[in-house]
Amino acid sequence: MYTEISIAETTAKQFSTMQEAAETIQEKALKKARKKLPAKYQAMSLGKVMQRSDFLTYFKYTLAQEIAQVFAAYDQHVQAVYLFEESTNPGSEMEDYPATVDLTIHLLIRVTSASAALESFITSLDRALTDVLRQLPSAEFAQRTSFLDAIPVTQKDVENDRGYAVLLKSIYAPPLMIWQRY
Repeated sequence: MYTEISIAETTAKQFSTMQEAAETIQEKALKKARKKLPAKYQAMSLGKVMQRSDFLTYFKYTLAQEIAQVFAAYDQHVQAVYLFEESTNPGSEMEDYPATVDLTIHLLIRVTSASAALESFITSLDRALTDVLRQLPSAEFAQRTSFLDAIPVTQKDVENDRGYAVLLKSIYAPPLMIWQRY
């Protein structure tokens, strides 16, 4: 399941600073994740709700959706954004995979062409998002130095089975498309 969004929608909200973008991403994701919880848990304090793995899973997914929309609004070369789990990372060790929710948001960004500008934007957004998320009432969030692992891949990378682009052809653990440009 992915989010279809028109270009007009994604560009309607322009942010004056990365901090503003990060705060908006967090705010929207928190609201959407709370709505996914059973009604009896929705009114819990943020500190309590952040101890629930189901909430953290919803929150991580909605953060990814909001981040994808910001990428699409920033760069017209972004064609699709996919969420993948660390266990599908070719360099990870499966036996050491933690039982808790991995808070890192692993994204593949399919682009028409790679650019230093997008790489710089990803780094800046990660810094701002990390600053905002570290303020949440959770020790796991406060200890983090980064939350975003976003990797641009081109169609040529996919065709030549280069790097993380191979995940897009995976039959065992394909990444989840969360946004696509039409």
